[in-house]
Amino acid sequence: MDLNGIEYFVKAAETLNFTRAANECQITQTAMSQHISNMEGSLGFRLFDRTTRKVALTPAGEALSMTEQQYAAIATAPMLVGVFISFLSGTLGDRIGVKKTVFAALVITTVGAVARAFVPSYGTLLLVTVLMGVAGTVLNSNNAKLMSAWFSPEQLGLAIGIVVAAGNGGTILAMMIGKGLSPDVSTAFLYGGVVFAVLTVLWLIFVKEKKTEIPEAGTGPEVGLGDVLKSKYTWVAAVGAALYMGVNLSVSALMSPGLVAKGVSDGAASMTIIIFSLVALTGSVVMPGMIGKQRNTKIVCAVLSVVAGVALYMGWKADSAAVRNLLIVICAVCLGGLLPTIMSIPAILPEIGPVKMGAAGGLISTVMMAGAFLIPSYVITPIAGGINDMTFLLSAACSGLLAVIFMILPNASTK
Repeated sequence: MDLNGIEYFVKAAETLNFTRAANECQITQTAMSQHISNMEGSLGFRLFDRTTRKVALTPAGEALSMTEQQYAAIATAPMLVGVFISFLSGTLGDRIGVKKTVFAALVITTVGAVARAFVPSYGTLLLVTVLMGVAGTVLNSNNAKLMSAWFSPEQLGLAIGIVVAAGNGGTILAMMIGKGLSPDVSTAFLYGGVVFAVLTVLWLIFVKEKKTEIPEAGTGPEVGLGDVLKSKYTWVAAVGAALYMGVNLSVSALMSPGLVAKGVSDGAASMTIIIFSLVALTGSVVMPGMIGKQRNTKIVCAVLSVVAGVALYMGWKADSAAVRNLLIVICAVCLGGLLPTIMSIPAILPEIGPVKMGAAGGLISTVMMAGAFLIPSYVITPIAGGINDMTFLLSAACSGLLAVIFMILPNASTK
């Protein structure tokens, strides 16, 4: 969720006047509207009824009567779950198998999703939101382990990329249809609970894992966790994943309000982010397969990282919408295959292998989610002093550092 949007929603709810709220937050009214619109899309329901004469909170908006700090805690709770339990969930996947581990996580998340529709207080809402972050965290940690049992190292990046694309596609779909889903909070939350319940059943019925994925007695994670923590390449890959998230979220969360503040229309700014999201989704399917076919994947990925950073900054600076969108397309294409490639690295490390892939994936996910939480909001934006040229120059620098990471990592291909 857009954390700046939380501040703006609180102010708009207090004043019931977007112009006054925008002035008090020192942004344009257009930027204020964009943030609120993004927040409504993330939540899945409208927060305000807006006419030319007045602004009023919907029943859903009135139900979400919390302080800015409480909103921020709710918005970041699933992300912080990833920081705290990724390594544990990956280790559990090594010990009892991915299918059982993810199934248990889906049950927990389904309980949280259904309970969210009936929570009576902020504290309970925070708790069930934490529960809702469990399934995504566990699946993200164990994804590479599950796929590595079925695919070769050259194919693994593509397999992971398809899963990443599916997740991103779901997010885009939710953003597109969310605001029209329901004006009622409880009903919207119940929809989510039903979806999770169906996913839990489908996972139990259709997901298969090879016997070789589950270690034999005496070779499990209780023997080899130290190998994961001592693996320098796993740590380097984890830092790379954190940098990737910093760059990606700088575009998806910061560019649209930044462009609106520069005078770009709401529609044009939103279109730029939609283009980025759709192309990145496609790139996460297409690019890993292309990267996996190269003999020297580290150089290919390093070049893609540099090009992505340059295109990102030039796209931000471009005055023409056509030029800006073309450069954002280049950025998204280059970024598309990088995260799946990073996540596949432990599969080729002799000290990791299939037995410890879960713990390695969990370690990478832990650092990655920490980067997603910290880099855009607590590193880039504070240093830049807001959303401006420096914001995207720093984002481009993160992409440049990602190129260095790839030059340190071994080739993801075994060719």
